[in-house]
Formats: sequence, C-alpha cells, structure tokens
Amino acid sequence: MSRLVRRALFAALAGALAGVPLLAAPADTIRARIAGYKQLGAAFKAVNDGLRGEPDLVKVRKAVGQIAGASAAQYKWYPRGSGPQPGVKTAAKVEIWSRGAQFRAGQDRFAGQAAALQRAAAGGDPVAIRAEARKLGATCKACHDAFRAD
Repeated sequence: MSRLVRRALFAALAGALAGVPLLAAPADTIRARIAGYKQLGAAFKAVNDGLRGEPDLVKVRKAVGQIAGASAAQYKWYPRGSGPQPGVKTAAKVEIWSRGAQFRAGQDRFAGQAAALQRAAAGGDPVAIRAEARKLGATCKACHDAFRAD
C-alpha cells in the first residue's frame, strides 16, 4: 500500500472518528442501563415462569443465559457522570459512585449468584434452580435497598 493511500485512509478514518462522540450523553447511558435492567427483569420472570407447574428447562436455561450476560454487562452500566443530576431521571442513588467499593461488591455478588444459577440450570434439577433463583433475587434486593431510589 502506497504512502499516499495510507495517508488518505488515515485522514478518512480520523474524520469519521471526529464525528463520533467519545462518551455517550448521560441520558443515553441511563436509557441503556434501564433497557438492560428491563431485559434482566424479563429474564428473571421467565425463569420463575419456567419453573411453575411442569418445568420448562429449555425456557429456563435460555433465560438464565440472558441473566448471565446481564451479570457481565452490568459493570459497564454505571460510568461516572450517569448518576442523578438536574434534568436526568434515574433511580440510581449517588451512593453508587460515592460508595463505589460497596457497590462493586454488590455487583460481584450478583455475578457470582448468576453463575451459581447457571450451574444449577445446567444440572437440570428444578428444586436446585429454584433455590439459586431465590438467592439471586436476594442479591438484587440487597443492592436495590442500598443503591436504588424508590
């Protein structure tokens, strides 16, 4: 590739990147976070629904996979600047950022419990899956109690 072609490609790439914001606006970040939690809530509901009556383990395993994905994605849902501020609606408390270590520990507990639920789902025992799902719900509640506004 000639030097002239490389320079032209570099200039085109630099021009394209200049038009892309480096950080999403806080409202966009919050909308993405809310969408992630809605998907997580729907997956958790699907697990519980799939365990009612005759268990639907295919449905449960699919939903548990979505929960596991959310447990990994959640770490990117709270960048600095995406907390409560004038003109931006969020249920996230400022403590998420002021008590970051405690919040991260809650995220880690959620991720660990999501992995335990995934192992139980892979085992196929509805009783074990229900037990792990209850524990997962408790990790959600603990974090909501500390870091989510009513």
